[in-house]
Amino acid sequence: MVNPNHVDLNHDGGVPRLPRVCVGWAGRAARALTTGLSALALAAGALTLVPAPARADDVITTQEYFSYYHLDTARAKGYTGKGVTIALFDGPVDTSVPELKGANVTDKSRCTIEPIPASRTHGTAMASFLVAHDYGVAPDATLLTYQTSTDRDISDGSCENPGGKRHNSISTLIDQAIDDGAQIISLSEDSPGSSDSLKWAIARAMSRGVIIVNSAGNTGADNNSNQLSKWSGVVGVAAVMADGQRADYSSWGNGVTTAAFGGSVNQRDYDKGSIVTASGGTSAAAALTSGLLALGRQKWPDATANQLLQVVTKTALNPNHEWNPYTGYGAVDLGALVNTDPSQYPDENPLAQKEGGSSPTVQEVQDYVDGVVEPNPDTLSQSYVYRGLDEVAASMDDIGAVHLGTSPRYHRK
Repeated sequence: MVNPNHVDLNHDGGVPRLPRVCVGWAGRAARALTTGLSALALAAGALTLVPAPARADDVITTQEYFSYYHLDTARAKGYTGKGVTIALFDGPVDTSVPELKGANVTDKSRCTIEPIPASRTHGTAMASFLVAHDYGVAPDATLLTYQTSTDRDISDGSCENPGGKRHNSISTLIDQAIDDGAQIISLSEDSPGSSDSLKWAIARAMSRGVIIVNSAGNTGADNNSNQLSKWSGVVGVAAVMADGQRADYSSWGNGVTTAAFGGSVNQRDYDKGSIVTASGGTSAAAALTSGLLALGRQKWPDATANQLLQVVTKTALNPNHEWNPYTGYGAVDLGALVNTDPSQYPDENPLAQKEGGSSPTVQEVQDYVDGVVEPNPDTLSQSYVYRGLDEVAASMDDIGAVHLGTSPRYHRK
């Protein structure tokens, strides 16, 4: 029997048969989580382990989502993410596992963290979903990894940055990933805060055409205030099950943009020392969405990031692509993503202002591009060039470059 949510990579970008999407109610209880994955499993977006016997083999060769998205057909057509660079913010990735043999994975972490097994489990799983040679969504993409940490991971102090932002803060990592050439940033981060430094890092990403993808969370409730996806431009990803229904654990809110597979996945559990079956959660959904976007980026290299996001919102699988806080515009449609020419859409970010308002605003992003945001070493990266008229900035020695009076705003008619 063909899954009703499967999409045809050969169709011309129209809407295939739509899945039944259950949006539920705000008060629906979250799916019960096991405690085996410790604190990370309880974090929004984390994989949630379910009891399962260890597999006899020592190599993971397949995943349910592979057939769900017809990735064999995608690979046959050459859609492998080749030429696309993805940044993954997560726990450490064990590149010695056979699933990642031959994958192009580089650790770009700037500080040392001693992770608990659950963090290694999560990071290795996310990387594998992206670039594993047997079942990665984008196996030929370049993957840059940046280690984040939970409250239970131990840092040797190298992540601290006296007088500046932590070396592994989300804002610092966004700026670093942009500098390293990432085109897509994938993370399952909860409670990232609401700092000016984060706002301007996201503004920089939006202005540079770098797409940030974040999981919606696994609380089964409105979790918008705790997720990075509350910010403008960030692709918030909810989870749907194999039958197309919204997963009852999937969080919701104004930041949700789309949804992706969050059903069962196979992964290495570094606490148990075995391969287990897990509920993918919105973490897996976010990683898979990042990989699907990489395929779209490969197919349409001349399209802007804004136009690619326009395709996502205009072709997602909700009836008439109408937005709701549970699945956004609907589950992402891989067939449409690679078959719909983005150049027909305006070069405007459809997530620039989310439902209920979000930051950075369109004007704030333009202020950043024009170089008129007041320079502040606590909130702006060294890559920022101040081009305004404040002569005091010229005497500051702890900010980036200063080119007084050169903002294009002053010459724009």
